[in-house]
Order: sequence, then structure tokens, then C-alpha cells
Amino acid sequence: MRASVFLALRLVRRRSTPLLRSSALAALIAVALGVAALVVVLALMTGYGDALRAGIMTATGDAVVLPPPGDSPALTAARLRREPDLVRVGEVAYLPGLLRKEGGSPEVVTVKAGGSGKIADLSSDDGDGPLAVAVGKGVARRLGLAEGEIAVLQTVVEGIGLRSVVVRVAGVFETGFAELDEGWVLASFAPLADRLGRLPGGAVEVWFRDRRQVESLRERVEKICGPGCLLTTWEESEANRALFAALTWQKLSLALVLSLVVAVGAFEVAAALVVLVTEKRRTLGVLLAVGAQPALVRRTFLLAGTLLGSSGVGAGLALGIGVVGLLTLLGIPSFPPDVASVYMVDRIPFHLRLGDLAVVLAVGILEVAVASYVPARRVARRDPAEVLRWV
Repeated sequence: MRASVFLALRLVRRRSTPLLRSSALAALIAVALGVAALVVVLALMTGYGDALRAGIMTATGDAVVLPPPGDSPALTAARLRREPDLVRVGEVAYLPGLLRKEGGSPEVVTVKAGGSGKIADLSSDDGDGPLAVAVGKGVARRLGLAEGEIAVLQTVVEGIGLRSVVVRVAGVFETGFAELDEGWVLASFAPLADRLGRLPGGAVEVWFRDRRQVESLRERVEKICGPGCLLTTWEESEANRALFAALTWQKLSLALVLSLVVAVGAFEVAAALVVLVTEKRRTLGVLLAVGAQPALVRRTFLLAGTLLGSSGVGAGLALGIGVVGLLTLLGIPSFPPDVASVYMVDRIPFHLRLGDLAVVLAVGILEVAVASYVPARRVARRDPAEVLRWV
């Protein structure tokens, strides 16, 4: 093996013709560009998934508990508040609504009764005067609302009908999650229920001290609530599960397609290796004439191709990381509100993971080695009499 490494380095470093240099440079650039594209896309898809996950978790609890038959959400919430590993427990309800500023046109909104301590603190509502609410930045922008201003919220309550509530904008939130920022209004459960007469609550939202404890504490929470209680995490909801499954498959598909681009660069390395064999055939003939084994020749040229390709992989990793850093610094990609409503986020961050980089490195080197093996094997199988004529 040491002899193969020494010979490979000698072959690569010895004086070469312009044809060999240009062929090697083309192969290195092709591999580097493919690897860089793969790094950027994996960082983008990872960041997109993380942005969606963070946005969903901003406005929802770690889990939703459905009370057992016959129990009210209020009773279930009271039982769960005694669990020390739950930092927050509260009833939750979602209502369709219309929000309008005096003299303006209404906007369709989704009202979450239950609020979210991660977005806005609505605990100052004392039951007198306008209801304190938090509105998304998109809603505030379209209605021309600012913190402290008054508006009217209309919603339909089952069994009661259309109700109107005067509200005060206690805060304008911006989560980066377009669905929330462009269409949600948050209110505390009890104050809104008092003003509407009642709320169709049917679930309890819980926040764990450590989100990773959800599965380990599931059985304990269900035991506290009683037989028939059902705990569902945000990841287990049908919509979220389908969304993140689609993102996972999309990431894998893009990685597969771009790995084929790296493979094209790897075969550029194979082409450079063919040129190397052609130009170094005199050296090869001398080696075989003095008794070099075919296995040594095969390993030598395989290592030469792998060294060249690995240089391209390393350059591609550095280039990809540099592009990710530059795009992050520039805040790209970011979207206007109408496009953000499609992607559900107004900006996609780039998140590099060591695991992704390790996979890119391993796949790149493997593809280069496989592409280099074919010409190296063919050289090693040359007839010795034919090779001796090269000397």
C-alpha cells in the first residue's frame, strides 16, 4: 500500500502536459461544483424543515390532551397542573373570525383562544374594557393596526350565534411562520369565554419542561387524566406528519439527484485518469518491465484518481459552506407575503449539520473511487508484451 501511495503521488506531481492539466482541472471543478450544490441544497432543506417546526411550536403546545368522556377540559387542566414536569397547562379553542378596525374593511382571521406565552403575554387582561389580543404582523399591516389600538372581533359561537367583541391590540407578533403572521389572532381563553358567553373548548394544551420528555411522560399524563384520555403531540397530528414526511422525501430526492451530478464529475475524474495513463505509459511500461504486479498498478492509478477526486470533494465542501455563509449573511432566500403564504415561512434559513456534511464527503469520495476503478482495472489487465512496447 505504501508503494502505491508513493507512486500515485509521483504520477500526480510529476511534470505533466497542458492536456493532462486541463483535464485534471476540469474534473476537479466538476466534482467541486456538484458537491457544493449538494451541500447548499441539504442545508436549505434542513433549514426549511427547522423553520416550519419552530413556527408550529411557537403557537402550539408540545402536546394536546383530549379529556376522557364525561370530563370537562377545565377539570382535566386542573388535574394536569399538579404534574411538576408540565410548565404550562391551559384550555384551547380555535374559532373562525373577522377582525376590523373602525371605519375599515374586515379581515378573515383564525382566533386561538388560549394564547401562547412564546408570542405575547396576555395575562394583563382583568376582564374590564376591551379584550387584550395579539395579532400577526400581516393582519396588523393590512388593517393598519398598531399596539394599543382598538378593533372589533366578530366570531360565531355554536349555540349562541354571531358575537362581537371589542379588542385592544396588546402586541403585534412576528414568528417568521407565514400562516401565523398573516392570519392569526391570539387571546386568553377565560377572558374571551367571559365576553362570548362560552367557548367550544374540547382540548387542553400542555407544555413540558423538556420537550424530549413527551414520550417518557405520556403514560403518566394519561394516567393523571383518567381512562379514555388521549395525548397527541404536534408531530403526531395528521397534517404535520404528512408535511414533514413530504419534506423528508423531498430532501432525499434532491440529494439523490445532486449525487448524480457529483457522479458526472466523478467520471470527469475517470476521463482525466485515462489521459494520465496515456501520458504516463512509458513510466507504466518501466514499472511492469522491472516486475511490478498488476495489483500494484491498479492500486496506484486508483489512488491517483481518488486523490484528484478527493481534492475536488474537499474544495466543494469548502465552497458549499462558504456559499451557505454568504447567503445567510445576506438573508437569502426571503419572500414577500404572497409568496410566503405558499412556502409558509417568510424566510428559509440555512442549517448545516455535521451528519449531512459527513454523508456528502463519504458519497463524493465513494463515487470518485468507483469511477476511478474502471480505468485503473483496465490498465492493470494490459498484456505485458503490449505494455513493454511503450518503453
